[in-house]
Amino acid sequence: MKSITAVILAAGEGKRIKPLITPKGLFSFLGKPMVSWHIEDLTQAGIENIVIVVNPKAKKDFEEKLPSGIKIVTQKDPKGMADALLSATPSIETDSVIIINGADLLSTSALTEFTNHVKTNDPDILISGLKLDHYLPGGYFKLEDGKPVAIIEKPGEGKEPSPYFNIVLHYLKNVNDFVKTLKTTKSEDDDVYEKSLSKLMAGGKVDMFSYSDYFSQIKYPHQILDMVDLFLTSRLNNQSTIHPTAKIMEGAVIKNSYIGKNVVIGNNCLIRDSIIEADSVVGYNTEIARSYVGPKSYFHCNYVGDSIIEGSTNMGSGSRLANLRFDEKEIGGTGKKKFGAVLALGAKTGINASLMPGAIVVANGIVGSGEVYYGPKKN
Repeated sequence: MKSITAVILAAGEGKRIKPLITPKGLFSFLGKPMVSWHIEDLTQAGIENIVIVVNPKAKKDFEEKLPSGIKIVTQKDPKGMADALLSATPSIETDSVIIINGADLLSTSALTEFTNHVKTNDPDILISGLKLDHYLPGGYFKLEDGKPVAIIEKPGEGKEPSPYFNIVLHYLKNVNDFVKTLKTTKSEDDDVYEKSLSKLMAGGKVDMFSYSDYFSQIKYPHQILDMVDLFLTSRLNNQSTIHPTAKIMEGAVIKNSYIGKNVVIGNNCLIRDSIIEADSVVGYNTEIARSYVGPKSYFHCNYVGDSIIEGSTNMGSGSRLANLRFDEKEIGGTGKKKFGAVLALGAKTGINASLMPGAIVVANGIVGSGEVYYGPKKN
C-alpha cells in the first residue's frame, strides 16, 4: 500500500522500565529487535513506507540493527506521542498514516486485518479497541450508540467509559488534519495526542477495529517476562528453537525455549520456558526457568528463575536468583507470585551470591561474593 506511511513510535525515554537501559524498541526477542517484528508484520500487510521515531541517543543503535530503507527520525525531547508524530511529519510523504506503538506486541495477522479494514471500509479514522474484563492503565474509548467518539486517558479503575482499551494502532486518512489539530491542542497532562484524536473523531467517519487476540506491552521490567511467554507461545507455538550456530553439550535439556546465535549450553543444564539471546554461554549445571537472557551473558552453575537479565552479565559460580517468597505473596507490585531478579546491562554477581525475589541490580552494578542481596540500599 504505497498510499500509506506507517509511523512506529519508539522514542520514549523509558523512565518506568529502569533499571533497564536498552531502548524498548531494541529489546531482542527470538534474535530480532522488537521493532523488527513490527516491520515484518507491516511488510506482510503491504505497507512499504515506514518511519521510526527514536531518541537521538539511540539513533545509531537503531541504524545498526534495522534494515536499510527504513527512515529513522529523532524526537529531540521526549515530550510524548504528539510531539513524536510531529517529529516524523517531514518524513511522511503520503496523505494517510498508520501509527503504531513500538513497544506493543500484537498477533502476526493484526496489521493485515487492520489494513484490510481500511481498504474495505475507507474510514477517515480507524482506531483499535481491545475489550478488557480488568483494568489496565491507559486510554479507554467513550462510546455513543456503539460508536467511539472520544478517548479518555487513564480514567482510573471503575471509571472506564467503556471496556474498550485504546491500542495504539491508528489509521488517519488525512494526516495533515491531525497535525494541525496537534499543533493547536493544549493540555497540562501528557494527553495532547489523545485529545487531538478525540477532536477529529467527533467530526469524521470513525470505525473501531475490534481486536481480540493477544496483546502485551513493555512499560515496566516485569512485562519483559510476559513478552517472553507470548513470543514462545504465539511465534514459536511452544516448540523449542535452536539457532544452527548454537552448541548444546551432552546432558543438556531444553524445553519450550529459544536458543540464539552462537549460544553455548553446557553439560547437564536445564533451560525451560526461556529466551537466551545471542553470544551467551550457559555453563555446566545451570538451570534457567521462565526467564529472559539478553546477549553476551555468562553463567556458571547458577539458578535463574523468573528473572530478567538485560545482557553482558556475568554470574559467578553458585549464584542464585530466588523467585518465591516464603509467604507466597505478590512480589514488588508485579502482580506475580513468582518473580526473580532484574539485572540491568553489565551487572555482575560474585560466587555464591544470593539475590532475593524482586531484587534489582543497576547497570554495571555488582553483587559481592557470598552476599545476600535484597536490592539497592535506600538512603
